Amino acid sequence: MSQRVLVLAVASLLVASVAVAPVAAQSDRPAWSGEVFAQLEAGFELYNGASGGVDLGPLSGQIENKRVNLYVSDGGETAVYSFRMTGDGRVVDLRESAHDDATLRMETDRTTMSHIADSASGEQAANRFADAVQNDDIVIRGERGNLVAQVTWGVLNALKGFLL
Repeated sequence: MSQRVLVLAVASLLVASVAVAPVAAQSDRPAWSGEVFAQLEAGFELYNGASGGVDLGPLSGQIENKRVNLYVSDGGETAVYSFRMTGDGRVVDLRESAHDDATLRMETDRTTMSHIADSASGEQAANRFADAVQNDDIVIRGERGNLVAQVTWGVLNALKGFLL
């Protein structure tokens, strides 16, 4: 039974990854992208200063030491940011653009990012982030072109209800 679930999850992921069109280059950033970047800077600084890392259970090891492209959408517009997660759970090298070497992609909306950024402490920000991942308000996937990460996160997302 579990092998069948795994095979279905991998097959679904591969079909979905082929069906999704590539995101266009971001020469025209949404007007709100600078505001979200400032929220990310402040939120990550707060998180890094107080956090022992995000507790995503068995998923945590899959985001440590990874470069991430973060896709934030609002009203049909999407802004892309990038950062790197360190082995100790810190966020470093935040950029206001996608990174060519990213292996992971996180997708969310502006409302979710604002909710996390409005946290009163780094611990609260980490908890809100973990809750958003668990509730699919933030979806983690392998970035396009990274088949291993795509398959890994396809399986992890399919089993997330059992793991978290």
